[in-house]
Amino acid sequence: MKIIVNNLTGEGRTYQFDVEPSTTIKQLKKLLCEKAGDNVKNILNMLLTFDKDILDEDEATLLSYGMEEDSQLRLSDLNMQARNFGVIGLRFVDVSNSTGLKRREWCKDAPRWRRTRCGLCLEGQCNNSECEAYNRTVIMPMGYTKFDVLLDPSDTKTVCPLCKTYVQPTNCGFNNCWWKFYGKKQDESNDKKPPQNCSSDWNQVDDAYHYFDQLKSGIAIWRQLVIEAVKTKPVQ
Repeated sequence: MKIIVNNLTGEGRTYQFDVEPSTTIKQLKKLLCEKAGDNVKNILNMLLTFDKDILDEDEATLLSYGMEEDSQLRLSDLNMQARNFGVIGLRFVDVSNSTGLKRREWCKDAPRWRRTRCGLCLEGQCNNSECEAYNRTVIMPMGYTKFDVLLDPSDTKTVCPLCKTYVQPTNCGFNNCWWKFYGKKQDESNDKKPPQNCSSDWNQVDDAYHYFDQLKSGIAIWRQLVIEAVKTKPVQ
């Protein structure tokens, strides 16, 4: 099938590829590097998107993202200050829906990629096929901090705890802290509507792992999302 990649950087060139639905995102990036004359390091500083999805899962196929004949993709510079996330939005668990917030007691035999520390923890899937945690949901402890889900992920901060490769956060958890969030959520059924401002008061979690069940809370498209975890509730 034919797909088109619109390069929003530099001269704004357009690239066309004849690919199979089973082509992976990693393979597409290599084809793009070859056609654009860039090496692999250059492509790591670019962001591929299709529809409302960020194509950050290297082993995922074009078919899994719903691509078909004449699909249009966008390539933009990941190092641009705005990074266009405010326009594109980012899929992350709907932290405004607390119905899916669950509490799990500590487990002594948890796998190495599911270890936490006090405060905020992020979760995402490891896509390194050579890693023990490949295709597993790993926990990335952030601690007591304020984290911008759209702007702060990086290849030094949000990485698999085993292989240290980049992991895109899609969920979060907490323990032994107070936490809150604020952000702007896009109506997925109508992206012409303005994003909705939403936030929470401080929430306290005890000595257990509190996390969002994505099946109950759902996934939202965030134009902005900042999550903060502190040890002691700030004085109002």
